[in-house]
Amino acid sequence: MVDRLIGAAGALVIAVVAADIFRSLLVPRANTRLLRVGPVLGSALFAGWQAMAGRIRGHHLRQTVRASLAPLILVLTLVVWAALLILGFGMLFWADRTSFRPSLATFGDAAYAAGSAFSTLGIVGTVSGDLTRLAVLTCSVAGLAIVTVVATFLISIQTGFGRRETLVLRLESHVTLPPAGIAILETYAGEGIVDRLGPFFEAWELWAADIAISHRAFPILLFFRSNDSRCEWLAAFGAVMDAAALLDSTVADPPSHARAGAHFVLRTGARMLGDMARQFASTSADPEFADAERFRAHRDRLAAAGYRVADEEDALRRYAGRRRTYATSLVTLARRLHVDVDERRAGDLDSRPSG
Repeated sequence: MVDRLIGAAGALVIAVVAADIFRSLLVPRANTRLLRVGPVLGSALFAGWQAMAGRIRGHHLRQTVRASLAPLILVLTLVVWAALLILGFGMLFWADRTSFRPSLATFGDAAYAAGSAFSTLGIVGTVSGDLTRLAVLTCSVAGLAIVTVVATFLISIQTGFGRRETLVLRLESHVTLPPAGIAILETYAGEGIVDRLGPFFEAWELWAADIAISHRAFPILLFFRSNDSRCEWLAAFGAVMDAAALLDSTVADPPSHARAGAHFVLRTGARMLGDMARQFASTSADPEFADAERFRAHRDRLAAAGYRVADEEDALRRYAGRRRTYATSLVTLARRLHVDVDERRAGDLDSRPSG
């Protein structure tokens, strides 16, 4: 009876881990955290890791430590998956240890046999009994399948990260850092290419749609930080959204395709940020949608750059309305990830709660 219970427990461990791998790598739309290794590791490590990084004085070292969290969680998840599968098969082998020749003397021998089969090295001796042989073959096939699936998964992670950072890198060459929406509009006006704001916003609309798909499918991507800490991907997109809000509310006669691009990126971006904030953050921020003095300075800078600006009171009201659609989600995610999205400050939110 004890051996049967051990065997049943081993089969349960294998089933739970297999379901986790299936939901995480093959059917990534499933976002429940029940019996999931990755979310558990993330919740266990994130707060402590960020607190430890916040005590580091050097900015570059602090950013390096924070950037290493996502790869660490990814590697630990893979290691825990493999260890649990070997444990589960070891329990199955131990429950039927008399079918192995030579017989398994200790549970350590059973775990070693499971590890050897999982790594496709094979086991020492012979195995009798159809069910036991099937378990050994299943263990070997599982090991080979995990290697194949994980290799594909890592390629998907690298591809998703590269697609995300391409536009961020391009934005770094357009504006001073940290990025700001007003600086984007000034740059395009200064270069005499205001008519290209339409394609610019369209590119970021497609980027937002891609982020909504890839980062919900592979949540670990959310915690991979950008190469330049002065232009984190979330701060870069916040600047783009602010630029769209300013153009749509404050510029009196922008090119029609630029205004259309601003409309669409605001809609798509607000939906993406809202979905991600609901999925990854446990509390909501209460941001300031429009500071009158700051907006007045932005309006003056737009006029100086050559834009024809709208009436101040009406423009401020429209600007606050545009920002209201995305600012809460943006700041909520920023606090969750310890990223500063305020153009007036560079660096991280070291003193703010992660949410």
